[in-house]
Amino acid sequence: MVIRSINKDSILRSTLFHIQLKQCQYIDNFPEDVANVFENNVERGRLQEYEKLKRKLYRISTSFFEVNKRIKKKDFFESLYQRIARVMT
Repeated sequence: MVIRSINKDSILRSTLFHIQLKQCQYIDNFPEDVANVFENNVERGRLQEYEKLKRKLYRISTSFFEVNKRIKKKDFFESLYQRIARVMT
């Protein structure tokens, strides 16, 4: 299996697209902060397992989930992880 490298711009585009698909609103640096977590956790061209990223993603200081009350962190981050992982393969 060929693994593509991914850069921060690709991660940020995927994050913004995911936010748009979920019809969410954001008022802070949430997309950039999420992209940073993902970018910092790519090792040797592979994205770390979701369980290793989950705590870092949950620690992001944001009002995103307060503004979008119908969105659960677990569902949002898991589906975003799957989207980014697909882009990498």
